[in-house]
Amino acid sequence: MPEPLNEAEHDAYWRPLGQLLVQRGLLRADELEAALDEQERTGGRLGEILLRQGLLSKLALASSLHEQSLGQEPEGGFGSGLRSALIEAESHQREPVDAGPEVEGGFGSGLRDALARQDED
Repeated sequence: MPEPLNEAEHDAYWRPLGQLLVQRGLLRADELEAALDEQERTGGRLGEILLRQGLLSKLALASSLHEQSLGQEPEGGFGSGLRSALIEAESHQREPVDAGPEVEGGFGSGLRDALARQDED
């Protein structure tokens, strides 16, 4: 686990929420501009405006706010961007998916059941 950043390092990497969302690929620049215009008119919170407009999921907002609060250097290296891609895919999902009850946990959880269902077919 990386060491926490000191205040100067945190400030160096901190980004406004809208900029972070665009950099993560969760929002287009034109969508951000429209939301910022509404924010200026109404005085609301940017995240709430984006949720109301259906441009962002609660998961994507929470993850982005968490990343923003950490003020960490943007992801890099193997697998960088995977979290953003998964969140983006989740945010574009129209209907919730019922994964059923979660019995197992950890890496590969559910694999045994999936293989058993495949054998049944």
